[in-house]
Amino acid sequence: MDFNIFLQFLLALGIGAIIGLEREIIHQKYKVNDFAGVRNFTLIALFGAILSYISITLLNSLVLFLAGFIPFTLLVIAAYIISAQQTKRINITTAITSIITFVLGAMTTIDHDNNLRITAVILAVLVAGLLAVREQLHSFAKKTKMIELFAAIKFALITLVVLPFLPNKNYTLLDIPLINSFLQNFPTIIPTINQLNIFNPYMIWLLVVFISGLSFVGYVLIKTIGVNKGIGITSLLGGLVSSTAVTLTLAQKSKKSNIIKPFIFGIILANSIMLVRVLIEVMVINPLLLPFIIIPVGAMSLVGFLSAFTIFFSKKHKKVKEKIDVKSPLAIFPAIKFAIFFIFILIFSRLLSIIFGSQGIYVVSILSGFADVDAITITLSSLSATKVIESQIAAVGITLAAASNILAKGVITHIFGAKKVAMLIYSIFALVLITGLLALFVI
Repeated sequence: MDFNIFLQFLLALGIGAIIGLEREIIHQKYKVNDFAGVRNFTLIALFGAILSYISITLLNSLVLFLAGFIPFTLLVIAAYIISAQQTKRINITTAITSIITFVLGAMTTIDHDNNLRITAVILAVLVAGLLAVREQLHSFAKKTKMIELFAAIKFALITLVVLPFLPNKNYTLLDIPLINSFLQNFPTIIPTINQLNIFNPYMIWLLVVFISGLSFVGYVLIKTIGVNKGIGITSLLGGLVSSTAVTLTLAQKSKKSNIIKPFIFGIILANSIMLVRVLIEVMVINPLLLPFIIIPVGAMSLVGFLSAFTIFFSKKHKKVKEKIDVKSPLAIFPAIKFAIFFIFILIFSRLLSIIFGSQGIYVVSILSGFADVDAITITLSSLSATKVIESQIAAVGITLAAASNILAKGVITHIFGAKKVAMLIYSIFALVLITGLLALFVI
């Protein structure tokens, strides 16, 4: 036997073992008698791999594969029915997982390249992970309001329906009839406007969905893990959704408390994770920009985390539990508002870049950073990815935007929080900003 084929069968065994082990642990934890455990899942994956190899790879036909897959599916259904009758428990998770495991096992031997095998491994890990977080998913569902659920469904439907029909091409303001007619009265600026060919409806909405999805990860975590937990976990997870909301909430609550260090700890932690979020956005949108931005923004984040944990481990630190109310980011109207703001930043970044060069980019970065760091981050990342601006300019702009956003959080704390909290926040944020600005000389 070819050694490569032997490795494919071992991979199938591994996939079955990973999923089966999760099922076995759950069955033992809840003392459930089900029809498939770690051994059965391992054999199911191997069966799928063997059947796929003989039918598709050797015989180049789906007949034998289907002749095995259909009876297997019927056997799983029969096993489920018998198990449900004996245990009086209706749960089709194991049955569905068995069929998925069979298909994943078949994917390991279905072709000679690694594409499907890598996909099978990734899917196996995702399936095992999804099964493992059962309690967290139930907890999230229990704590999610119906209005938030409907908002998320509407957001998903609009995205799935609208996104495929949005044109994936660049437009200028001259392509909009009303604006075109108006601009014809100013022929001298038409050549400049014509250079603003950066309005891509498909990419803009795709980036809005990405930002909303990134926030939704934090929202799910804070709903399942961080609710009513310590201020550190709450602030850390809340910062993934909205560092502004965390800063405002903790600042307001600091006025009603005799202690201040936990609130300072939470505000710094939320804004430090916000900087990590900026790095994630850059990494996804334009990985080539990451080496330029990771030094200044990473240094700012590191100083923030070190400052936060210095406060946490101080002798006078007292643990405080705070609940921060965050709204689901999967809502259509906030997404539309963000899209409009993103378009505005996109146009003005390019316009001021044409007129004033890099200085124009820096001005827009500082001003937009006060309101929202995500919009300018994805704008400059996108512009540098398409070679509209240089990577160094984009990195400096994003760093300035992050710095101005942190400065804005200091102002929020000063206005809404206790004065002692604001003074210490200003001091720590000043250290963070100085670190970031000095790091700009390295890139």
